[in-house]
Amino acid sequence: MTATPNPLDRLAQYIERRITELALEYAEVCRRAEISDETLMKIRKGASARGSTYRKLERALEWQQGSIASILAGGEPVSLGVGGADLSPPEGEELQTFPPTLEQELELAARLMAAQVRELGLSPSEAAEAWRRAQERIVSTHEAGSSQSREGDVEGPRGRRNAG
Repeated sequence: MTATPNPLDRLAQYIERRITELALEYAEVCRRAEISDETLMKIRKGASARGSTYRKLERALEWQQGSIASILAGGEPVSLGVGGADLSPPEGEELQTFPPTLEQELELAARLMAAQVRELGLSPSEAAEAWRRAQERIVSTHEAGSSQSREGDVEGPRGRRNAG
């Protein structure tokens, strides 16, 4: 069984992977982010940084704003498309209709939580706790909805449940 890394170590792993994906040198990341090499080194070693530093680093790594908060909360970063976030579905895929799967609900919640974490300026530990609580609620709500479906409820328009 592999232990889950703490949020800051997890962030460091994602940053290293992204730097490799973009084929950047550390000096270029620092230049793009307008941060010192010492600051980048500390983050890469698992140290915490200010929200403004994270926003600069997101821009340098071509991640959507809030991606670092998402990583710290257990989610995934979102890459920027040309000219901003690419919100269109991948080629050959249609837009997802509701009701979403549990995995889809959790992914959406992670993205929304990332924005809230950034806006509220939560610390990594506060973000992780908020994400844990959100996951618990989503899972229990999803399970409750699934049990209602099995009891004969019928999906109505826009995913609302109507007694059948």
